[in-house]
Amino acid sequence: MDGPSVQTISQAISNPDYWVDKLRFEDPETFKELCGGLLTRFLDLPGPELSRVLGTSPVKDNRRRFLARKKVTQQAENTVLATWLALRKLKSEQSGVFGAPLTEEGLAQIHQLIDFLGNHTHVEGIFRIPGNSHRQQRLKDNLNSGVDIDLELGEFTPHDVASVLKIFLGELPEPLLTTRHYPAYLQVPDMMLFEKSVKTDKPNKERQIETYQLLFWLLPNVNRKLLQAVLSLLYKTAQAQKDHKNRMSAHNLGVMFAPHVLWPRSLTIADLKDNVNKLNGAVAFIIKHSQRVFLAPVQLRAQCRLYFAAKEKSEAQQKPASSDDTASPSDEVAQTRAKKRPHEDAAESKTQTDLALAQLYAHVQAMPDSHKKRKYVKQFNEHSNCTPGSPNHKVLPRTRGKHVRSKSWGAAITKLFASNKPQTQTRSGAHSDPRKSSQTPTSDRVEPGSAVTQRSTHRGPSVGAPKKLRTLPLQPRKL
Repeated sequence: MDGPSVQTISQAISNPDYWVDKLRFEDPETFKELCGGLLTRFLDLPGPELSRVLGTSPVKDNRRRFLARKKVTQQAENTVLATWLALRKLKSEQSGVFGAPLTEEGLAQIHQLIDFLGNHTHVEGIFRIPGNSHRQQRLKDNLNSGVDIDLELGEFTPHDVASVLKIFLGELPEPLLTTRHYPAYLQVPDMMLFEKSVKTDKPNKERQIETYQLLFWLLPNVNRKLLQAVLSLLYKTAQAQKDHKNRMSAHNLGVMFAPHVLWPRSLTIADLKDNVNKLNGAVAFIIKHSQRVFLAPVQLRAQCRLYFAAKEKSEAQQKPASSDDTASPSDEVAQTRAKKRPHEDAAESKTQTDLALAQLYAHVQAMPDSHKKRKYVKQFNEHSNCTPGSPNHKVLPRTRGKHVRSKSWGAAITKLFASNKPQTQTRSGAHSDPRKSSQTPTSDRVEPGSAVTQRSTHRGPSVGAPKKLRTLPLQPRKL
């Protein structure tokens, strides 16, 4: 299996969330399933709400639900919907960034404001003191027209730019943190620490941070980019408050930005009165930990890396084994070894045969001097090709057939060398088989009912003529 390339390794080292980003763009459905499985450890969401958070089910029309809650008539409902559709069509036809859905072009325009405010976080009352309404309108028109604005010329004050940024966030059709994630954000502030199985009033910060990390990875890409830029600006602003420059703490910033980035557009202040403090505290917590909430949790990184490792292994197994162009060096080595294996097996078999013959010869030499020993040594000498250490020594070919167990060393040696004896010709020119033993005469003790075939003693006129056989009638045995 081919490992990751050098470029991939360098990217993974420079960006710890490389595999998370890769899975998020290449296989969004699998990525949502992984995030959903991790979110269920922290959040208690029913099936439909969890599907909405993951984006696997359509979001219900909040306007229809609002009209149904007010119990208006069908005619009034149709009128309101028709008016809303007309306004939405009019806004989509207009070329601008304010009041339109968030896009990459709109994000590029708003980045001009964020970059300018990043250099003026020390201004007292930033994001709190409103600017001039006429200058704000002129700045909005310039942004809607798509022209590049040099804010450093001094035409607009930092308070003007900060107010326009808040207006842009408040006029988005959907809050920056999305409506479908709203039920999850309500549960995160309630995560507290446990001491001896008893819930305390101390917030479980690590658990809250990990939950925000998963939720932010599920945001649309353009929402995630803008949220990261805004929170980085607010974090820098809150850090400047420590030097008593702008008097804008993270809590104050959370109170001002929660309605723009978190509150659903369809809910009023009366609907949110029980959760206002909780939502404001959630935004303040996100601002304080904005340097961590956009990283991926450790478990999500590990699961994404395992996903691609399993994918690479599966792809490697599907590659044809006979492909020479795509074969890796390790595959070529394996193929070379496979080609050499038959020769190695033959050599190993020859070595084992030589060892067996050597052991047999050594056993014969260790026998006491006797007629049997001299007989065995003579047989070895007659077949010098099988005597270990002789120049003509070679391994005999293995004969197929039924193996007959020998009863003695002599029979074993005779059987081993019988196949190598030179064949002699008969007087008729035919080759005789040395392995066939001579036939013994048939005994005269024959049971009744059996047939006996004997060779005729009559010789024909020709020496090489075949011998005739005659069948004798069965005779009862005389007692």
